[in-house]
Amino acid sequence: MSDIPAPHPTVLAEALAVMYAHARKDYPNECCGIVFGPRDAPLADRAVACANIQNQLHAEDPAAHTRDARTAYNLAAGDIFKLQKSLRGDSPAKIVYHSHVDVGAYFSETDQAAAQMEGEPTYPVEYVVIDVRASGIGGAAQFAWDPASRRYVEIGRYPGP
Repeated sequence: MSDIPAPHPTVLAEALAVMYAHARKDYPNECCGIVFGPRDAPLADRAVACANIQNQLHAEDPAAHTRDARTAYNLAAGDIFKLQKSLRGDSPAKIVYHSHVDVGAYFSETDQAAAQMEGEPTYPVEYVVIDVRASGIGGAAQFAWDPASRRYVEIGRYPGP
C-alpha cells in the first residue's frame, strides 16, 4: 500500500484478509481485533480477532451502554491485557481494528473519544476501520494520531477484496 508513508505500520495482505473475513463473519455487528507486528519494522502482519462485548455491556446496563454491537464495539478485559502486555514484547500491537456496519470507513467522534484519555492516545497504536455491508467489504481506512490537531486523522486506505 503506497499511500501510507513510513513509519506508520502497513497491514500486510494476509492480516488484512483475516480482518476482512472477521468483519464479514460478525456482520451485522461490528467486529474488533488487534494487529501485531515486529518491533523493528513498520509492519502489521498478524491480525487477531477479539470478541466484541458491546452486546453484553448493553444488556447489563443499557443506560450506561446505550448502543449495541451493531453500532459500537468494546474489547474484553483479557484482550486489553494482551494488547498492553504485547507493548513490552518483540511483536507489539500496532493497530486496533473494528468495522463500521453499512456506514463506511471513517473514524467517528465516538471512536476519537474511545481512543483517547485526557486528550492523549490511550495506546501507542493506530486504528483501522473496515467498511462492511451485506454485499461485502468496501475497503478500510487507517488513522494515526496527529499531535497538531490532537485527533486521529486518516492516513491511507486499503482496497476491498
